[in-house]
Amino acid sequence: MKKIECIIRSEKLKDVADRLLLAGIGGMMATEVKGFGVQTTRPQQYLFLPKTKVEIYALDNQVDEILNAISECCRDDKFGSGKVAVLPMEECMRIRTGERGETAIF
Repeated sequence: MKKIECIIRSEKLKDVADRLLLAGIGGMMATEVKGFGVQTTRPQQYLFLPKTKVEIYALDNQVDEILNAISECCRDDKFGSGKVAVLPMEECMRIRTGERGETAIF
């Protein structure tokens, strides 16, 4: 199991969500965040730019498809397109039913 976290441009969220749903990947969380990357030459008042953080719990065999979908929707060869991190997930539990492991993801 993996947790995929990505920081994307806010206007790309609908494209990413639609693309993942088409691929059969259900369930994601999106949060409005602010941050900056390596390009820090802009004025101080514009240093922290609005972005969207997307979190997805996935099975190991879904990771490549998810990364491809995010890349297809968000890549524009400009600074600030975003980042993706894939993290190992030791355990998952659905609170409502007590299901654990892979069955708790779906």
